[in-house]
Amino acid sequence: MLYPIDAYDKHGLLKPSAMLWLTLIFNAKAWIIFVMAGASREQGAQVLEILYPVRNNLYFAMVMGLPALFLMWVTGQRHKNKKLINALWRRGKSILLAAYMTDCALQVYQLTLLNGAFSWSRAITLLITVWLGLYLIRSTRVRNTFADQPLER
Repeated sequence: MLYPIDAYDKHGLLKPSAMLWLTLIFNAKAWIIFVMAGASREQGAQVLEILYPVRNNLYFAMVMGLPALFLMWVTGQRHKNKKLINALWRRGKSILLAAYMTDCALQVYQLTLLNGAFSWSRAITLLITVWLGLYLIRSTRVRNTFADQPLER
């Protein structure tokens, strides 16, 4: 499939779309919250207590966000023709999908622990997780972005 010229970077690689960046950022949300809590020293512990009342959930969410952080870093490195980086990039969609499926399963598990008690924040987070997971599965742009390889020099 052909994309407009501005969809490619200066190395001829298909750039991740804004939606893919949003998906990566959402998957790394625990890291963003952790950094924001650290930046607001006085209220940082309170913010973490509100968003992650069980501390282990924060740690697990941070582990779940590592693939997204790694893929964000690899995005800028894939033009260097390193075989390992390019091999990991081509598996990026699978890695990200596994992280989303695990995150979704964790959210459903937490919902069952609460006996299905409704919370807007949990409902919206689960809805966005499912929606972005479906985007990863169905998007041809995502498939083409992760299949893209640098030109041989």
